[in-house]
Amino acid sequence: MLVPGTNTSLKIGGYVKLDYTYDFSAQENIVGGLNPGAIPLDANVPGTTASPGHNIHGASQMTASESRFNIETRTPTSYGELKTFIEGDFINPDGLVNSNSFEVNSNSSGFRLRYAYGTIGPWVLGQYNSVFRDIAAEAETLDYSGPISGGVFRQPLVRYFYAAGSGFEIAVAAENPQTFWTEGTSATTLGGTTNTTFGTGQADKVPDFTAAVTLNAPWGHVALRGVARDLYDHNGTTISRSKFGWGLGLSGNLNTGGKDNLIAQVNGGEGAGRYMNTYSALVPDAVVNTATNAMKTISAWGGLLGYQHWWSDTLRSTVVGSYLRQLNPSGIFTPGALAVQGKYWWTGTVNLIWSPVPQIDTGIEYIHENRTIGNGQRGNINRAQLSAKFRF
Repeated sequence: MLVPGTNTSLKIGGYVKLDYTYDFSAQENIVGGLNPGAIPLDANVPGTTASPGHNIHGASQMTASESRFNIETRTPTSYGELKTFIEGDFINPDGLVNSNSFEVNSNSSGFRLRYAYGTIGPWVLGQYNSVFRDIAAEAETLDYSGPISGGVFRQPLVRYFYAAGSGFEIAVAAENPQTFWTEGTSATTLGGTTNTTFGTGQADKVPDFTAAVTLNAPWGHVALRGVARDLYDHNGTTISRSKFGWGLGLSGNLNTGGKDNLIAQVNGGEGAGRYMNTYSALVPDAVVNTATNAMKTISAWGGLLGYQHWWSDTLRSTVVGSYLRQLNPSGIFTPGALAVQGKYWWTGTVNLIWSPVPQIDTGIEYIHENRTIGNGQRGNINRAQLSAKFRF
């Protein structure tokens, strides 16, 4: 709608979504979707113990936290159309911890920022999708997080887009840097993860730089992308170290007839951990030995393969599988210290979604996810999900 007295058009949108999940095996929090890195582990390796929550089977949860709200404006200018977009949802922001009485009476999920950007001509400035992400090669799932190996979600950036003709598009960007590593105080002690920017005396020196080339055609699309990073750790006193990180990705989709669609992705790199998956805390960029001031990047690779079939104009199904492999470096930590680090994850999802009218999606989905760590200890999640989405 046109704002009275201006040449700016305003659009208000979003949706309300209710999710119900039933965990047949170990339980996980419903808010934010399944996280393979949080799957409780079995005691399948001699000498190990099961994670807390491993024996909690048959758990029901409901949430409306994925519901979102957005405002979009469009204004004609002498430089082309100026567009702004801001959106948030209620999947709790990092740093907000709900009390143990969260679900007793109010279920008051915290509001967080998803998108906030402006575009004019070929430029995008603000919080938007990373250039390393290919949305057109992502599967439609009811679970919020979806399959792994889909690329980092959103972050602040300055992005330039160029239509090269003949279906080719080029995008480059400087994106918000954030080094994320696992550290230990000796070769035999490897502890938790940490990151820069909000740590005392820590900072990132330069942005991450991304680029992508995409070919769009009637049969679908194919995209090649890359990221170059400066991984930096400084404790403000004696420790200062830096490593080069990089990642590459190849993805695309193939229209197989009607609305049916085949998607595929493969991503890999050294020190590209947070660009390798939708879970920022799943694969670190590096390991750090604070006793020797040594840093080594972590190699990782993964991919996904999915297919969507339309049974009718209102009924569709998606089946998708994904895999992510972490290769921990040797030399600065012993095998025993690395034994509790992540090794690989895989997921499988199948769903059935019905849209009686274009504004409504209802569906059922089954999800299986597996987590295995360095010593061979593993865990599984088996979840059924029912969802109803109402767009406005």
